[in-house]
Amino acid sequence: GIGLPDYRDIAVSAESAGAYALCVGEVANESIASATYFGTITSKPKLITAITTWVRPPVNVALGSSTIDEITSGRFELGLGTMPDHWNRDHYQIDPSRPLVRMREYMEVIRKSWLAHSGESMNFKGDFYQVEGYQRLSKPLRSQIPIHLAVTRPGMAKLAGEIADGAIVNWLHTDEWLKNSLEPALEAGQSISGNYCQRSAMVRVLIEKDPAKARQILRPSFNMYRNVPYFHEITASAGFVTTPTSDLSDELVDSMTVHGSMEQVIEKITKKYGGWADWLELIPPGAVEPDLLRKSYDGIFELISRLKTV
Repeated sequence: GIGLPDYRDIAVSAESAGAYALCVGEVANESIASATYFGTITSKPKLITAITTWVRPPVNVALGSSTIDEITSGRFELGLGTMPDHWNRDHYQIDPSRPLVRMREYMEVIRKSWLAHSGESMNFKGDFYQVEGYQRLSKPLRSQIPIHLAVTRPGMAKLAGEIADGAIVNWLHTDEWLKNSLEPALEAGQSISGNYCQRSAMVRVLIEKDPAKARQILRPSFNMYRNVPYFHEITASAGFVTTPTSDLSDELVDSMTVHGSMEQVIEKITKKYGGWADWLELIPPGAVEPDLLRKSYDGIFELISRLKTV
């Protein structure tokens, strides 16, 4: 509901509130360009794509990431993710089968491409990607870029634990899904390689004292996921029965979002994510009017400044 240039004031407010990072997605705008834009109008927060999808060749993602990293003096981190199957097939002609194999190769090509400079070239032959003789023309600012994987199901959580620098859990999660399905998978992946993977999650937040009004505002956020199978898999794990056309119960909305007064939201976030998350991506309601969206951001920025003191 807000054009990208009009996010300038919002980004400045986020920085002033002490935000750890500014995260950009890939639905309303392209993520690489958006991250660059926000990097040029801020000076302190990290810039994290949350998420960049795998629609670009991985060599190109490495080059784009190093470009942003240079522009922002080393503040960029790459968040990668898949897409719902029909987005892959219908929008980008990508075969979404074997996503874990594809993502493992995708990350490996990015990391090897990053190092292909100063006389070193890169060759890669996998099931999904083949690269021959690639060499960068200039050395990147850093030896590697941190890569976070978007996590929705246990399979990707295990892969993130094994090979990624961080995991960003989809906002469509319940406490049960996070603790009983995703965290054990993250730990299992870490045990394979000895890697440590940062924990983070998207958290859809609304500062609104009236529970009924808050749920009314938050319900449209679910609409674009109602036909996605993993949504129903996650809700079923918490005991909810959902269909693409069923009404969402108050209890379901409450389990996947955080709303209430400022004090209530602080308490809920601290209880659910305290001691688990290294950082959180706080996101406002989706599919709302611009004025309400701006107001929601203002609540989040006040929340950030309050959480930094908890």
